[in-house]
Amino acid sequence: MADIALVLSKIKLYRNFPVPNQPFGDIFPIFRNPVATEAVISHLVTHILSTHSIPDLCAIVALEARGFFFGLLIASRLGLPCVPVRKKGTLPGEVVSVSYEKDYGKDAFEMKSDAFEGVETKGKRVILVDGLLGMGGTIMAAKQLVEKLGVEVAEAVFIFDVAIPGYTEAVNMRLGGLKRYAMVTLTATNLPEPVN
Repeated sequence: MADIALVLSKIKLYRNFPVPNQPFGDIFPIFRNPVATEAVISHLVTHILSTHSIPDLCAIVALEARGFFFGLLIASRLGLPCVPVRKKGTLPGEVVSVSYEKDYGKDAFEMKSDAFEGVETKGKRVILVDGLLGMGGTIMAAKQLVEKLGVEVAEAVFIFDVAIPGYTEAVNMRLGGLKRYAMVTLTATNLPEPVN
């Protein structure tokens, strides 16, 4: 519980970003604190080790951009490759692409067509890693990309998810049967006061 309190104490909540009436949880202050960073990495690694057999996994798939901060560290601790999911137009060569709806507009994710080159994927699955589960658009786009490349998703893990009446039900409908885990669930009672 102390680790969760520490991680919660590091996030900042902003109103009206990136568009009016949109709240934004800034998790970057976590990574300015080595103890909080270690708390996140250790917690999520422990979860994965207790839930999955590492020989059944082939990679950690980290989503741009916040998933990059800790996805690579988790992959390293587990002895797994780390494969990135990038925003549209940031990867050279042949790519696969998926468009999706965010809380505040449309976007697209891409992966290299050879993203899993040299990685043994037969009979194995991946773990998706991102900072926060919002309405589920980005994580479902990443799942679709991985599946386009012929690999299955075992689970999606996050630092934060959100439990707000109405919101949670909509996310559950969008994600269907995707297994997921978050270190901390943000609620009306544990959210920090907005910065602005």
